[in-house]
Amino acid sequence: MGSFVCWNIARDARTVAELSGMMVMGGVTDADYKASAAHQAKLPLFFSHGSRDSVYAAQQQVAAYKALKKEGYPTRFVLFQTGSHGTPVRMTDWRDSLNWIFAR
Repeated sequence: MGSFVCWNIARDARTVAELSGMMVMGGVTDADYKASAAHQAKLPLFFSHGSRDSVYAAQQQVAAYKALKKEGYPTRFVLFQTGSHGTPVRMTDWRDSLNWIFAR
């Protein structure tokens, strides 16, 4: 349920000002993200998801990523083919993903 925490944090402008980016791994999407302080600040957003996630469909994350990418938002998406719900936490390359966030 960590993605719910992240999406709520994204709404707080004071907290967003202290962040370099945000990672959502195998989580739910936020239909109201575009109204958040994080979106307004263009806080880099890294998604990773398993293609066979039975808790949250990967297609929802892919759609959110594509919508953000289309508007020029700093976002990145990694899909783990055949990965389940916990796959992103275990398989995300932390060095690569954090370096991407910090380079923004």
